[in-house]
Amino acid sequence: MRLRTIKYFFRESFTSLVRNRWMSLASVGAVASALIILGSFLLLSVNFDYILKDVESQVEITAYLEDSLDKNGISRLNNHLTAIIGVKEVNFISKKAAIEEFKEQVGKELLEGIDNPLPNSFRIKVNDPHEVAVVAEKVEKFAGIDEVKYGKGVVEKLFKIIHWVRLIGLAIMIVFAAVSVFIISNTIRLTVFARRREINIMKYIGATDWFVRWPFLIEGIVLGLIGSSIAIGVLGIAYNYLYITVKLNLPMISLVPKEQFYDYALGFLGIGMLIGAFGSSFSIKRFLNV
Repeated sequence: MRLRTIKYFFRESFTSLVRNRWMSLASVGAVASALIILGSFLLLSVNFDYILKDVESQVEITAYLEDSLDKNGISRLNNHLTAIIGVKEVNFISKKAAIEEFKEQVGKELLEGIDNPLPNSFRIKVNDPHEVAVVAEKVEKFAGIDEVKYGKGVVEKLFKIIHWVRLIGLAIMIVFAAVSVFIISNTIRLTVFARRREINIMKYIGATDWFVRWPFLIEGIVLGLIGSSIAIGVLGIAYNYLYITVKLNLPMISLVPKEQFYDYALGFLGIGMLIGAFGSSFSIKRFLNV
């Protein structure tokens, strides 16, 4: 493709955008609106998945030790537990540390004058939370282990709920993406329809399909770029406000760091340009059959 031809395509695209500025504004508005809706749900879905991963990472095994186990026995057991395939981290919790932690939770005054009933224990974290049951079975086989707890039954149900929530979230996101493409392509189709006579004339004088298509394709990409930039600006301001509000009022909830928003923003620009190009290409197809 010659440089002069490329220049012609870009000149025609930008001339058309200015000449049909009201339709162009309508297309940009449709792209921005659709992507704001899609982006809002995408951010909601990403943050929800982030929270679910945080919940999964907190799943751990507590192995209570027999009172007869001495320091050497505890040290050997620690080495055995660390060597188990799938174990990420092993932390020893002494009786004293356990009771102090319990006092922080229920209040020191409630346990005043009561002998420490809690045993020494190990808290074990695994690489894959879904493997916690398998690792727990291996842990309870070691001598010196009195009891193993990891929320059996509750953990399995939790993982099932998380699995279905993710599937439903993905399905809804696909629906929103499809609706966005439909809205944008139909809005761009109106722009193309308004110029159908121009397309017909170009076809009658011998222009190839791609010669006719390229200016519209570039136009769609530009519209998608402008629309997605507006959407990113709106979503960026909204997410920054939401992030600060949640941090101040609900510090126990972990959201995706706002710095990561810009990583998603770059991908969103690409999505906007791709949707614009696809919408233009799809819309012009029917007018090329002259």
